[in-house]
Amino acid sequence: MTNKHRLNIISSLHGTSVTPPRRLAGLLAIVLATCTTTWAETFTVRVDPPGAFHQFVPQFLTIRPGDTVRWVWEGNFHTVTSGNPETGVADGIFGTPLRNFGAQYSFTFPNPGTFDYYCAPHREMGMTGRITVAGGEPTPPPAAQPLNISTRVGVQTGDNVLIGGFIITGMQPKKVIMRAIGPSLQQAGLTGVLADPVLELRGTGGVLILSNDNWQATQQAEIAASGVPPQHELESAIVATLAPGAYTGIVTGKSSTTGIGLVEVFDLDQASDSQLANISTRGFVGTGDNLMIGGFILGGGSANANILVRALGPSLTQAGITGAMSDPTLELRDSNGAIVRANNDWKETQQAAIAATGIPPQNDLEAALLATLPPGAYTALVRGTAGSTGVALVEIFQLL
Repeated sequence: MTNKHRLNIISSLHGTSVTPPRRLAGLLAIVLATCTTTWAETFTVRVDPPGAFHQFVPQFLTIRPGDTVRWVWEGNFHTVTSGNPETGVADGIFGTPLRNFGAQYSFTFPNPGTFDYYCAPHREMGMTGRITVAGGEPTPPPAAQPLNISTRVGVQTGDNVLIGGFIITGMQPKKVIMRAIGPSLQQAGLTGVLADPVLELRGTGGVLILSNDNWQATQQAEIAASGVPPQHELESAIVATLAPGAYTGIVTGKSSTTGIGLVEVFDLDQASDSQLANISTRGFVGTGDNLMIGGFILGGGSANANILVRALGPSLTQAGITGAMSDPTLELRDSNGAIVRANNDWKETQQAAIAATGIPPQNDLEAALLATLPPGAYTALVRGTAGSTGVALVEIFQLL
């Protein structure tokens, strides 16, 4: 993996009685965050925060035309007054009267220029600031990010339990909730569901971090406070704040039972400087309705996201996996079930662009596709060519 890529969400499923893509999208429990339509950005300046006596933090800020600055009061008896900090003469471009802790004030800067300001009572104590509005276009909007992944799979025993891996990237810990759903899937018209799913969360090297059988048995209050607790008492969930790194969720049936299960990972802390990444599940792909389906949601930004989807089979044998699918096919569908793009062998279409990502499939018979997607819910469907079956892996990368 090269540094120019950020693995952002990978999800796969295999199972029986597959829900059509539109219904699968309905199973995704996270509501996509409302995305702004403006190209401008809002920046926050803290007014007298703890540890910075009588200061604006940051004191100097560079933005672009159309951007907004929001001042947030963390101390008392302060103003934001545009003008000359040396003489204390206000110019009237923007400003506030005296305000106290908890107050906020926003101003949008439409034109380039340099704008000095100060706190009137504390100007001579050095409580001053400067906004530099650089020329050019407004700050581009952030790209949509994965907020939630949902994987429905026919959970079996032995090597065919549901194993989903994900990575947290960034500099800060990320709070997530992972759920293992079974009985409540009947509400979506599914039969043969997993009666009592068990969930394990493991870290690097397979070290067990947390496990849960029935979600009300442990962490009940915290899981309920997340806003997305399981609907059935026999379903499992884990809330954890995880440092950047690689993690694995394992879903099994209690007492070796089998059936259709759903594993989900939700981002509970979208404001942190970290992201869900590389969420992947390997599964057995059968025929008919027993295909593999991976669901994911893009949100948290208004710009389109560049996505690479891969369906791997033959190259899995290099990892010691037996019974790998010999020739997977791939479809990407939107929330309405419409096909966005499809591929059989990755070199048939978009070969140059896929190769340029630096992470093309290793086998010519594996499938891949590139798409630029707006925020929304999507599904990736994997089948075997000519009714073939076997173990496959579907992956979704967000490209920087």
